[in-house]
Amino acid sequence: MNTRNKINKTILFCCLLLAMAACRKMDDYKENYLGNGTITYAGKIDSVKAHPGDGRLMISGLLIADPKITQLRIYWNNKADSMVVPVTRTSGVDTIRAILKNMEEAVKSFTLVTFDKYGNRSVDVTVAGRVYGAVYKSLLLNRTVKLAEMAGDSVTVQWNVLDASTGALGSQLEFTDNSNAVKKVYAARTDTKTVLKNFKAGTKFTYRTVFLPDTLAIDTFYSGYQSVGVRAEITSQYLKNPGPSFKNSDGGTDRWRIPADWTVSNDVKNANGKGGLDAGSWLPGPSLSIEAGWGLPTVPNGKIYQTITLPAGRYSFEFVTGDCDGGERYVSVAKGTTLPDIANVATGTIAKDGFVKNATNVLRFELTETTQVSIGFQGKMPDTNAFFKVFSVKLFSLP
Repeated sequence: MNTRNKINKTILFCCLLLAMAACRKMDDYKENYLGNGTITYAGKIDSVKAHPGDGRLMISGLLIADPKITQLRIYWNNKADSMVVPVTRTSGVDTIRAILKNMEEAVKSFTLVTFDKYGNRSVDVTVAGRVYGAVYKSLLLNRTVKLAEMAGDSVTVQWNVLDASTGALGSQLEFTDNSNAVKKVYAARTDTKTVLKNFKAGTKFTYRTVFLPDTLAIDTFYSGYQSVGVRAEITSQYLKNPGPSFKNSDGGTDRWRIPADWTVSNDVKNANGKGGLDAGSWLPGPSLSIEAGWGLPTVPNGKIYQTITLPAGRYSFEFVTGDCDGGERYVSVAKGTTLPDIANVATGTIAKDGFVKNATNVLRFELTETTQVSIGFQGKMPDTNAFFKVFSVKLFSLP
């Protein structure tokens, strides 16, 4: 029994020695690393955000609790670069904003540490942020224009869809008005059309698209400027009696008439000296027409046209047709004061095409200099009930 007690006492004594040694090591650690005191941390910055920009970035955050904070340090590039932000605390919550300039384009990680007036530091706070630059800007595409058309003194720009996921906000437009003043208009991303009022005819407008790549971004970005020509209706400047409901040259009231201001070949006037204008009650209004059959003789080389002088440029002659059937029929434009004969229509015109019924037909052509041209319709109609009807015509200049 005595022997067992001696063993137990020996074990207990050894345990006490080990415990005392461990405590001594802890004291040595505190003395070496903690200076015989407790760790005191400065209050850390809260609600930290990184706001992307163009070659720069802004760091923001809140100082909420610690009134002794005097400095914020921001580190990046593995702490190879840093910025010191002096802090003057108030009695409330303070907002800190610091802009880092001359930053290369990249996604970066930032470490934020605050210091108090005693030199105590906070725990690290990290945040990631992106800096935009030349590469990003080179990828920005301008919004596309579906159609830009002038009517009267206004231009209506119709837009294609602008994808919101690209960060696009809208487009900035500039144009010259009739007083030669430069006007600026903004078109939001959701706008499907924009009207440019008092637009100076014959000029172009320019536009660029505005981007905000992130809701936190401090900079907006822009695509390159693009210049756009305008499709302008110039019918009233060059063509007379364009329809619909073409006017009659002689005031007659019969079905067959002669259209005012249009040159009509004699073979088209195959209804007792009248023809070229059909005022049948089943039509929406008096219409340009070449017809043979139903008692009307053959039209071997029919022409209905006007002669005008146009400046150099690109043009679109557009016309709405009704029913058409049989024979040969063309819309054509040729140099000079008349259209070529049907046999020479392929070689004697600047442009020509066939056309279909019940549709808006289009003939496009280009002039390299100011040119006198004849423009209109041709038909070769056998007397087997062949015909065509034209309800209206328009002339456009193209960009």
